[in-house]
Amino acid sequence: MTLKYNKGEWSELYAFIKLLKEGRIYAADQNANRIQDQYLPIIKIIRREKSDQPIDYYTGQAIKMYQNGVLIAELLPEDFDENIKMLFDTIFVGSPGEGAFEIPGIQSFMNKLQVAKAKANSLEKVDMEMQIHDFHTGFSPEVGFSIKSDIGSAPTLLNPGKNTRFRYRILGLSDDSMALINKIDKTANREYMKERFGELISKSSSIVFDQVLDQTYEDNLILIDSDLPKIYGNMILEHYLHIKEGIYNCTELIDLVAQKNPLNYRRIDFYSIKFKKLITASALGMTPGKKWDGKEAATGGYIIIKRDGDVLCFHLYNRNFFEEYLLNNTRLDRPSASRYDYGYIYKIGENMYIDLNVQVRFKTIG
Repeated sequence: MTLKYNKGEWSELYAFIKLLKEGRIYAADQNANRIQDQYLPIIKIIRREKSDQPIDYYTGQAIKMYQNGVLIAELLPEDFDENIKMLFDTIFVGSPGEGAFEIPGIQSFMNKLQVAKAKANSLEKVDMEMQIHDFHTGFSPEVGFSIKSDIGSAPTLLNPGKNTRFRYRILGLSDDSMALINKIDKTANREYMKERFGELISKSSSIVFDQVLDQTYEDNLILIDSDLPKIYGNMILEHYLHIKEGIYNCTELIDLVAQKNPLNYRRIDFYSIKFKKLITASALGMTPGKKWDGKEAATGGYIIIKRDGDVLCFHLYNRNFFEEYLLNNTRLDRPSASRYDYGYIYKIGENMYIDLNVQVRFKTIG
């Protein structure tokens, strides 16, 4: 059977093979540049294509593969070189397009590795499991990493859903204006949300954050920081208030919130500090639709696959670098309004409301 995957999926296979060969993973700084003197030695990579029969791939002078404690295969590191180059030349240098494509020459090597698919099974936020040697503690724990690739379309950090809607109260809008604004839809204009919100801004006296609609998501936000529902809600509102200007970057949006200082903090840097906690939790374990206990699923950290072919990690010891990287490299994006049921004005009693929604997406990786 011919295997076809997109660039992002093939790049995860590239990372797996490259890390096995090198036996270490280098740390990244806040700009996603390699820190040459900081790395984690990799003892083994654990791959779970069949959850009940994982294979342990041990690094070293020979790559030894064990299943249920039994040696099943052994490969020399030099066997990896031509296949790493093949993947690199196809994914990073070539132009195979944005859809799924095959790399016929790689399949025989995948068979030797007993790898049936490019992307291993994921558990929660964990895309790759490793046993590493920890210089800081002297221990060798098994930890999970989340993987994001800068190859192909920009990956999403915080996925949207009906449970990520925020509600806003509209003041000073007439019923006639509400009806006219709701009639602006995509049948007449593909950019209808910009036109709809532009009219709403001009015809109302103010729009203010009201609440997070989903209780589970609100509780997750409060667990991170009790003020996060208001901070993130106001950040989303700033994106829509500046919708015609096209302000998407998280750094710009959180600065706009800080300038208005809706929570009356004595220090306005609280806004960016608290928002960084949200995107870091979203990267490492928290999802909107599931009750979160505060524990991070990706206990090792975050692996990034850069466009130049380098594979780096933000280990949790470098948390400050990681948080700064996430803030500087993410943007808000609007998901489908019809699919996620938001963007129209409605009344509850005498009060008018509008629900808004976003997803957090990477701008780039490295």
